[in-house]
Amino acid sequence: MQWKSLTPGLINLLAYERTWLKHDVRAGLSVAAVALPVAIAYAELAGVSAIVGLYSCILPMVAYALALRGN
Repeated sequence: MQWKSLTPGLINLLAYERTWLKHDVRAGLSVAAVALPVAIAYAELAGVSAIVGLYSCILPMVAYALALRGN
């Protein structure tokens, strides 16, 4: 199995256009402003360290972005 079939999001990243950056940064900050505090709060409510909440929020999003199948 080729790496291209496992990480189609990486192919999209290699074809990334610089003009998209402004909008993507704005979208990323918006998601982070909501998702990170929620992840920290859920981790603390579960009785684990806040860093566990951060890892459980950030790493799956990175994996999803790399595995995302473009249309």
